[in-house]
Amino acid sequence: MSGTCPVCLGSKRIPAPNDKYVKTYAGYDGNTHTLPCDNCGGQMMWGTPTGEVNLNRDGIPCTHDYDYTKLGNCLHGYSCKHCDFHYTIDSGD
Repeated sequence: MSGTCPVCLGSKRIPAPNDKYVKTYAGYDGNTHTLPCDNCGGQMMWGTPTGEVNLNRDGIPCTHDYDYTKLGNCLHGYSCKHCDFHYTIDSGD
C-alpha cells in the first residue's frame, strides 16, 4: 500500500535551501527554487520522485528515516526504520 508523500505533498518537488551552490544541485529548478523530493524517489541513484511512498507501521504515508549498511567496497544500503522501503547506491569510489 502507498499514499501521498508527506514531504512534497505529491508535488515531487521540495523547497531548495538558500545556499550559494544551489544552482549546481542535481535537479535544481531556478524558476521554482525547488529540488526533486528526497523522500519519494529522488534519494535513489538516478531516482525520480513519484509523489507516493509506502505506508509506515501505523498506516500513514512514511517520512523515511534510514539505517545505513555498507554492503561492499562501494555499495551502500539504506533501509527505512518505519516501513519496508530500501535501496542501494553504488558510489563507485
